[in-house]
Amino acid sequence: MTNDAGGPVRAVRFPLADLAEQVDAFAQRWPGARAGGAVPSFVAPDGGARLRPPLAGPRPRVGEREGAYLERLPEPDEVQLVLLLRAGAVAIGCFRGDEVLDHKAVRRYVVRGHGKAQPTHATTRGRSRYGARLRMQNWRRLLAETNARLSACDDRFGPCARVFHAVPVRVLAELFAAEPPPPFARDDPRLVRVPMHVHRPDHAELLRVRAWLLRGRLELPAAER
Repeated sequence: MTNDAGGPVRAVRFPLADLAEQVDAFAQRWPGARAGGAVPSFVAPDGGARLRPPLAGPRPRVGEREGAYLERLPEPDEVQLVLLLRAGAVAIGCFRGDEVLDHKAVRRYVVRGHGKAQPTHATTRGRSRYGARLRMQNWRRLLAETNARLSACDDRFGPCARVFHAVPVRVLAELFAAEPPPPFARDDPRLVRVPMHVHRPDHAELLRVRAWLLRGRLELPAAER
């Protein structure tokens, strides 16, 4: 791994709880650092060091300095939602930091014997047999249950500050078309796609994804200790 200056780096992970401390220390050491890059992060003027806040923290604005960023760190009681959904399985969690406020994982029979989800098969050459109809009913029921659970989280904890989701594009479109609809619009700025590979949704995977969202990354020149 190399930094922007082409030199080797060593990476250190840190939790969301330490974000303010890490940003403040980075600002003191590299006072000219500004935010930038494809994945927004603070970069030292010489490109030798980089601080990438956890995705569960505020997203740095291009050109922003550390001091301005520190002033808008979220309150510790900010509620965030994580939604993992794919054919036949969903996991939903409401979180305050690393505290699990509410969670639910559900599986439904919607996948054919050779692994193709019924909604996908029905758009190609699936036949209207009892098994196919059952799988389609289960899929629609799962979408409805997902949106109902999302709305219940909103009712119980208030609108979440951000909604992190790992949902295929086609499935996301079906989720917005389901009844009842989700408690947010398709273009809601709170929606954030999870940029990592997600396995079949269940409670363990939900916690793994959340833990990943809570971790930031500090890259330092490898020669430094």
